[in-house]
Amino acid sequence: MNSQSLLASVGINIGLAMVILFLFSILKKQPSNAAIYYPRPLSKRHPITFPPFSLRRFIPSFSWIPRAFRVTEDEILQTNGLDALIVIRLFKFGINFFTVCSSVGLLILLPINFGGQPASSDSYRSMDSCTISNIKTGSNMLWVHFMCLWFISLYGLHLLYREYSEILVKRIQQVRNLRHRPDQFTTLVREIPVCGEHQARGCCVDHFFSKHHPYSYHSYKMLYDGKDIEDLSKQARYVHEKVQGLRKKCKGKKHGKESDECRDDLLKITGLEEKLDELCRKIRQLQSEDMLKGKELPVAFVTFKSRWGAAMAAQTQQHTNPLLWITEMAPEPSDVSWRNLSIQYKILPVYKIGVILAATLLTIFFAVPVTAVQGIAKFEKLKKWFPPAMAIEF
Repeated sequence: MNSQSLLASVGINIGLAMVILFLFSILKKQPSNAAIYYPRPLSKRHPITFPPFSLRRFIPSFSWIPRAFRVTEDEILQTNGLDALIVIRLFKFGINFFTVCSSVGLLILLPINFGGQPASSDSYRSMDSCTISNIKTGSNMLWVHFMCLWFISLYGLHLLYREYSEILVKRIQQVRNLRHRPDQFTTLVREIPVCGEHQARGCCVDHFFSKHHPYSYHSYKMLYDGKDIEDLSKQARYVHEKVQGLRKKCKGKKHGKESDECRDDLLKITGLEEKLDELCRKIRQLQSEDMLKGKELPVAFVTFKSRWGAAMAAQTQQHTNPLLWITEMAPEPSDVSWRNLSIQYKILPVYKIGVILAATLLTIFFAVPVTAVQGIAKFEKLKKWFPPAMAIEF
């Protein structure tokens, strides 16, 4: 590789990094992407504020980078969890390791390699004079390479050991702090059959686990199809927000000319409140026991008296028919996707195959442009495909 090829490769990679940073700084400002960039605050019902619609929302900014460096590990652990902290520490580990490697290479190996043999006329135009190939065979300087390799290897092992020890301590502390977690005592049960006597699934769950897990079983909670209730709740929420907006509008108006308009708003508020009462009545009706029986899903959360009981039930086959009484550990409350729980278990493999295919296609279409970029990093090919690049040759 010559210096032109190296400069071309560096320029392409820096350019791609800048484009990605530009896109990130723009997309995270858009309210439509809140579910992607702010999933944890949304799951905790925390409000997310976005700047008003203007040109500034589409201008890239890098003010978030200094703020990101000022965030402490305790804040990351508290706001985003242990997994996010491990990812951040992985990047810090890479930066730490490659900083030492680069320092050793630039301060020790580069001068030794460059002075290994007398420079020829072509060596200044090639990067080979900076590599180990420029050292004579049998030279004692090869021992310096050997010692540097040993130093870097031992330093990497030291970093890995220290990183593992610190993460292990944080993991134990987190388990100790989150000792009372209901999801660790709960099992998710799918494909529950209908009780022939009562024509319901709830009594079947209680009878089954009381019989097969008499000492560890505690209670159960059936899941129901809540699409109708969810739609009515959205309508009720919309009507309630509209009523609040009209009330604020009326309070802000003065007496006199705007009294007629305020009277019209009061009439609208009365009509909307009647509609809101009707929606609440329908929601309460759908939540009645008789209506819920018809909307039972073959899914339930079963709670046990100990973590051991929950783990035993989740990791063993419960029925001779492997497609009945399928158990697994319950997800964390913030990770529950209620829509996915209503999907039949027989259809889940189709979804998994779809995800695998999508990931495969994404990998393929990602590898193709990366391979092309690395291919044109060769300066000779770049001059052939893009003649203006010859202007940087020296």
